Amino acid sequence: MESHQEIAGILLRYHRFLIVTHVMPDGDAVGSMLGLGLGLQKKGRQVTMTCPGGVPDNLRFIPGSDQVVLADEIQSYEYDMVVTLDSSDLGRIEGVYEKLPPGIPIMNIDHHSTNKGYGTYNYVDSSSAATGEQVYKILISMNVRVDPSIAICLFTAIATDTGFFRFSNTTPTTLRIAARLVERGAEPSGISEQVYEARSLENLKMLGRVLDTLQVDKTGKIAWMEVYGDWMSELSLDEGQTEGFVNYARMVKGVEVALIFRESADGKIRVGMRSKGEFDVGALAETLGGGGHTRAAGCSLDSQSISEAKELVFGKVYERMGLAGD
Repeated sequence: MESHQEIAGILLRYHRFLIVTHVMPDGDAVGSMLGLGLGLQKKGRQVTMTCPGGVPDNLRFIPGSDQVVLADEIQSYEYDMVVTLDSSDLGRIEGVYEKLPPGIPIMNIDHHSTNKGYGTYNYVDSSSAATGEQVYKILISMNVRVDPSIAICLFTAIATDTGFFRFSNTTPTTLRIAARLVERGAEPSGISEQVYEARSLENLKMLGRVLDTLQVDKTGKIAWMEVYGDWMSELSLDEGQTEGFVNYARMVKGVEVALIFRESADGKIRVGMRSKGEFDVGALAETLGGGGHTRAAGCSLDSQSISEAKELVFGKVYERMGLAGD
């Protein structure tokens, strides 16, 4: 496992980069990808950035987002290194990893404890609140001047993955880096408004429908919501625009595990997971082929329906809670 100083030195040995992050990207995924991409461009490197499905609407204010291309525009022979960000395994960059030629070096930069260490080079630090923290350290080690554009990218990454510094993953290092980014031009109030208060009418209508599905199980410890594909089609939304809805289920008093079940365009059921207390949703997701953090994780299931997915996931949750068969 390499350090951020070693990663910086390795990056400087290469010249043509494909930088990619995971499907349904969140603020940390997009902000880290754009922050690193803009930093490498400052060092004279050729950079292409992509993420499956593109950048969600509420994150398109981040500098550099207009440079992000879709996966079908990728030509793997144009690059001599692939950098994956915030992705615990290669399955998270679906649509891109299938195109990678054998033998191309992969740099894996991530903060998920469930990361598989799949890269040629791996910088995995689960003590970091966000991948954006790691990218900041790399850029400083590369002697990249953090300008306002990069500062906005990385502040967005860190702030969103810490719930704007409300979550338990926030550390003194997190706050020190955030302060430096504010000094370099990031404006917390403006970023918060763009991320949380600039949603489309259709997005808010979708939230209303999803909240109507909110239920709590008989133990009072599990809350869940459901999102159906025909709703997204009707409102011309994609899955990425439901990112964060699961946090409303987490707000229910007494709930320890919050779940959201989404019908995906590829026929799978995507499950978002959040937790309070001691329950480890990262470990839960890993048993289902996914991954994440102790408090935030997810997976994709080949289930035929949301009902089938719920039966599978609830069984796993009850088993881990010691309530199997309850």
